[in-house]
Amino acid sequence: MVATTVKNAHIHIDRVKRSFSSASDSYDEHAVLQREIGDRLIAHLNFTRIEPMRILDIGCGTGYFTRLLRGKFKKAEITAFDLSESMVATTRKGHARRLPWHGRHQHASGDAAALPFKTGSFDLVCSNLAMQWVPEPEKMLAEMRRVLAPGGLMLFSTFGRRTLSELRQALAEIDPGNAGHVLPFPDVMSLGDAIMKLAVETPVTDADLFTLTYPDTISLVRELKGLGASASAIRGRKSGLYGRSLIKKLEARYSERYRDENGRIRATFEALYAQAWYKEGGFEHRDGIIPIKAEGDLKIDGI
Repeated sequence: MVATTVKNAHIHIDRVKRSFSSASDSYDEHAVLQREIGDRLIAHLNFTRIEPMRILDIGCGTGYFTRLLRGKFKKAEITAFDLSESMVATTRKGHARRLPWHGRHQHASGDAAALPFKTGSFDLVCSNLAMQWVPEPEKMLAEMRRVLAPGGLMLFSTFGRRTLSELRQALAEIDPGNAGHVLPFPDVMSLGDAIMKLAVETPVTDADLFTLTYPDTISLVRELKGLGASASAIRGRKSGLYGRSLIKKLEARYSERYRDENGRIRATFEALYAQAWYKEGGFEHRDGIIPIKAEGDLKIDGI
């Protein structure tokens, strides 16, 4: 049975904030996949007729997706928003010199599940790979819809349930209790069900699978930490989760199961994408989720 809710009760929001703040300097070094998913997410706008003048980028991180939005909508006013003040500051520093015909940049920090903006403030509300770090994603979705103006579009990506399946399996084989050390992610159906609870129309969801390769397990773990994926941000997990003893066991088990002919280990990541248009509330939805066949797997050599 497919779950009809998307919950991240295991996320400790204050520790997420600290984790990503400490990773703001290293994030771009490790964010190859995040940039690729951002490129694919904004490509969804090539098939829409929208000329937004007010845009919100939730979970802006170091500003890569914010800059993509600026390149596409030069006249729009863009607000970059993130839980981490350090990430927002990095985004602000990365803006190119504003030309007279460019829209303004605004910056703010706070909780994506309690956005500090008035209802109907934005024509386009976006988020690239932030939802998996929100304790109650359905509240974030509701907030995205609340700040959406009539005629507006919400567009976002998040990681799907097949993400890091190899790491989860290898940890479980060492000790079944270790499987919970990897974040659980939603499947495309539960995400679609959550969207259908909102006052939106023409919702669309689709997915991509990516295979990244690394020279060894420690390289994968270091990349996850460099992206801010700290074990301490997950409730019930101790910091220093991947200690020497566990890494040694993990390296042996992971290499045995998931090493390719070139001697590199592989890791799967699933990206889920969704978009939906503003719809007046107060009546039941008649629209269904429109599935789009995922593109072919993409293989990327990680650090």
